[in-house]
Amino acid sequence: MKTTNTSNQLPLSPLTSPLDERQLARLQAAAVDLSPLQLAWVSGYLAGLGGLTTAANPSRESTAEEPEAGPTLTILYGSQTGNARGVAESLAALVRARGTEPRLLSMADYRPRDLTRERLLLVVVSTQGEGEPPESARELHAFLHGKRAPRLEGLRYGVLGLGDSSYEHFCKTARDFEERFKALGGQPLLAPQYCDVAFQEAASAWSQAALERTAEHLVPREARIIQMPGTRPAPAATLARDPAAPVIAHLLENRTLTTADAVGEVRHLALAIDPAALSYTPGDALGVWFSNDPTLVDEVLQATGIDGDAAVTLGGEASDLREALASRLELTQLHPTVVKAWGALSGSKSLAALGEDPARLRDYAARHQFIDLITQHPGRPNAAALAAALLPLRPRLYSIASSQAEFPDEVHLTVARLNYAVGGQERTGGASGFLTRRLTEDAPVRVHLAENPSFRLPRDGDAPVILIAAGTGVAPFRAFLQQRAAQGERGRTWLFFGNRHFRRDFLYQLDWQAHRRAGVLNRVSVAFSRDQADKRYVQHRLAEQGRDLYAWLQDGAHLYVCGASAMGRAVHEALLDLIAAQTGGDRQQAGERLDDLRRAGRYQRDLY
Repeated sequence: MKTTNTSNQLPLSPLTSPLDERQLARLQAAAVDLSPLQLAWVSGYLAGLGGLTTAANPSRESTAEEPEAGPTLTILYGSQTGNARGVAESLAALVRARGTEPRLLSMADYRPRDLTRERLLLVVVSTQGEGEPPESARELHAFLHGKRAPRLEGLRYGVLGLGDSSYEHFCKTARDFEERFKALGGQPLLAPQYCDVAFQEAASAWSQAALERTAEHLVPREARIIQMPGTRPAPAATLARDPAAPVIAHLLENRTLTTADAVGEVRHLALAIDPAALSYTPGDALGVWFSNDPTLVDEVLQATGIDGDAAVTLGGEASDLREALASRLELTQLHPTVVKAWGALSGSKSLAALGEDPARLRDYAARHQFIDLITQHPGRPNAAALAAALLPLRPRLYSIASSQAEFPDEVHLTVARLNYAVGGQERTGGASGFLTRRLTEDAPVRVHLAENPSFRLPRDGDAPVILIAAGTGVAPFRAFLQQRAAQGERGRTWLFFGNRHFRRDFLYQLDWQAHRRAGVLNRVSVAFSRDQADKRYVQHRLAEQGRDLYAWLQDGAHLYVCGASAMGRAVHEALLDLIAAQTGGDRQQAGERLDDLRRAGRYQRDLY
């Protein structure tokens, strides 16, 4: 039951506050039934929106000499798509509600040597690709694994990892942090938690446990908002980055970027948005919610023999099975855990054997959809068992291909339609099929912002930039060039772009030509792998232009890479080779040079 906190309230008046009578009335009405715990949380939230950096009591100034009432809790997050950040922010809100203000920072804004000063530390970090740390966590991760890593006997810590068990190196970055903290003498506050794709429940349970363990060492004191370097209070518009609270966009344009005879279909989508509800920066991504194809839903129901009207409960909410399969359960991205669950339901011996071989299991899941699984290994579960075996439907992330400086009330996406065959049956990606074929003009679509602060244009508009992309990885660079043109920035720009065929899939060719004529884009180097007998990729173009590219780096150029993880690794290897060749050094020295560029924010990657 809620209680009203009235014992310490002071009378409010327009004469003694910056609020008018209407605002005061609304404030008092909103606070009337909040408990002390809820009021503490709301006060911290409102202070964060206002960017306050001093003590909440204006009559008492905080000074550097003021003694701390106990150890400070630091919460660090390393996030690529925003999930780790969201978990960390929720955890900080829980701590704040108990009367203590934690230090909440991205690992990108944290000085690694400050680890020796920490006494209480909670880490929330994701893992990218094949076991790599997110870009924001690379420096801290490297520091802990380097020769200069300090002893941490005075540190009590906890680690939460976000990952995907369909990858071989599941939650490797979090495991690395856990192992290094322990090896350097740190004492765990609680057991580490390694979360799979459906992470919310496990992350919430770990956060509650971490809250209780840290409370044993913290002394409640007046909450403060500490504005850290490189951060800023979030405006109301960025609430759209919460996947649980998407905003509505409407389709304006859906046009093809590739020819009819291209190997793959790529389309350009323009969505109308309310700029007051969604504000983005070039380099960010957009999370898109979609519904599964009704035909696919019918196939699943037919294969399992279950009535679509059967009642199921998901997350405490009742629904019929057909609706759940259409809009709440994942059907097109098959996960190893689902393969195992279906093996148990169907009693399939071959699936049981497959589950004992992680590599084969991951490979099978990557090449099939749920309909393939249940067709090849029939079973007859009930509706509740089927729903429990599937994972929740997740939004898909797409790099934003526009700048709000040029399109204030629009957001553009570059979408490759995923098509492949399984046993002679055509399969289509869930989100890409929805966006390219089933989303009609002016139709609403739910979206949320996935900020990517580790992939940003340089603050100095005169700084040169080198952009390296393959396929749809070029999308954010379209946004970069629009931003530079709209802002009148004069820095030189060099685009490296690769795809299969010049004639069939030179994505946004007219855009690049227009930017060339306007002087925004100075150089373009392209690689079309299938236009000649020997395949040529962007890494080959880098090697050919090694001298000029290195000269650009010497002139202060910022280097950006966007595309698939395999492409990112190939480009990194090519950069090592060309830097070594241009400097007369070896690859180790070239790697140190790239690390220096990364630490300076001049080597940024967005890989998937």
